[in-house]
Amino acid sequence: MADQDLPLLFVRHAVAEDSHVLGDEARALTSQGRAAFRQHARKLAKLTPLMGIITSPLVRAVQTAELLAEALCLSHVEVHPALMPMKGAARRVLRLARDVGPGWALVGHNPSLERAVAHALGQALPDKLRKGCAVALRAEGRDFTLQWMAAPGRSLRRS
Repeated sequence: MADQDLPLLFVRHAVAEDSHVLGDEARALTSQGRAAFRQHARKLAKLTPLMGIITSPLVRAVQTAELLAEALCLSHVEVHPALMPMKGAARRVLRLARDVGPGWALVGHNPSLERAVAHALGQALPDKLRKGCAVALRAEGRDFTLQWMAAPGRSLRRS
């Protein structure tokens, strides 16, 4: 499969702790969130190969990215501040998506991921971006089209 035929994945982090004594940035995946996403990541790996994964530096996103990398047999996960949940993040996420192009997964947070995907598509997603959900977009120049959405425990939704 040629690189340009690969999708660009937007992946919301899996289910995490509600709070952590060290603050929001340190919230880790729950054991149930980890187990559900590990199984989901195996399904994602069967849907498409990827060249790399870029993640928010927050613990729950890094852990999600590592589970995805394990399922895809990728040895490296890059951390990028553009994927942090902060004001203006949707624009930064979309810029990063255009810079890296097809074959990459971007792991981050809502509402910035959902907004970035909506901007990329020029419309809202057909469903909410649940925790652990992956959205595959196909790049067509500077525009994108929705290929599929996959959430843990739910059927694959093709466009």
